[in-house]
Amino acid sequence: MKGGVLILALLAGCATMTDVENARNSWQGARYDEVVARWGAPNREATLADGRKASTWVAEGGYGGTPASVGVFGGSGGGGIGVSIGLPGMGMGSSEPQRCERTLIFKGGVVVEQTWLGNPALCRTFSRN
Repeated sequence: MKGGVLILALLAGCATMTDVENARNSWQGARYDEVVARWGAPNREATLADGRKASTWVAEGGYGGTPASVGVFGGSGGGGIGVSIGLPGMGMGSSEPQRCERTLIFKGGVVVEQTWLGNPALCRTFSRN
């Protein structure tokens, strides 16, 4: 029975990772002005050594159940996904607010690379569609 619960948790994590990846991919190629119109002003910005602009938006939501976190990153050169799932009884309560941090890299005012970190349930709500 315990193995079945673990498998279900992992499968649920995979489906959620896909949701976040789809949300992230929906912003690839978007213009800076469109992102700001939807998400507001970034929490922080920096100019990278190669002249590209890195802008980060941070959102915090309500308190959730068993914590989970996903990281989705990529650009024109490829990408990747990482996930962690808190399991009941592992000492990870729901006392922390859900958080989603999105860093978008702009070249010529267009998104060329992104990194999304945080709770999948919150991050997936930032889809462009």
